[in-house]
Amino acid sequence: MNAKCLRTLDTVKKCRTLPWLESFVFVVLLNLTILLIPVSLRADSMYSITVSTSGLTGTSAQLAFDLLNGGSASNTVTISDFSTNGTLGAVFPTGEVTGTLPGTVTLMDSPSSFFNEYLTDLTLGTAFSFVLDATTNGPDPSSLPDALSVFLLDPSTGLPLFPTSDPSFSDSLFALNIDGTSAGNLGVYTSTVSATAIAGTPVPEPPTGILLFSGLTLLIWGFLRGR
Repeated sequence: MNAKCLRTLDTVKKCRTLPWLESFVFVVLLNLTILLIPVSLRADSMYSITVSTSGLTGTSAQLAFDLLNGGSASNTVTISDFSTNGTLGAVFPTGEVTGTLPGTVTLMDSPSSFFNEYLTDLTLGTAFSFVLDATTNGPDPSSLPDALSVFLLDPSTGLPLFPTSDPSFSDSLFALNIDGTSAGNLGVYTSTVSATAIAGTPVPEPPTGILLFSGLTLLIWGFLRGR
């Protein structure tokens, strides 16, 4: 076999090798990217909230969702699946707020928007409920966590309808401090509020993720090599 033929065979071998090698490298990079995504970017704090207002049925009130920017981190809070046998009224949003109840409402914070509020008139029925979904970007050591507080207010005074055990003395129904943990720091300050955590999709911890990555990579490499 002459040198020209040998060069031709060598070229063919390279052409057959490169496709599966490129595929293998792609799979490795894809898996590493997934593993390196911080948990805080893939799992939100989620709660099902029910507020009993049976002792205040027929009372005119205002429902306020307040998101305060604690510092460096930016977070998004979503209110969805809102339900009530009361009557919703006019809406008064402040800051970075989109949507209208009973549809989905989103509050966002940013360095340029410290106070973000969704405020709506509400004639109370016996209860209202919703799902709260918050991102989990915690503060840096020199900042405070972002915080969501929920209030029932007297529309004529702007003050809370009734006192609660809120340690900040602002009489919120409950508050969620977004401290960077998967559940956040939820404080409930009245017996009229029921809050149940909603389990999100499990995220593998690093040791489990590494094992899954290694096994998957070996299987794909073996398959591609055998082609």
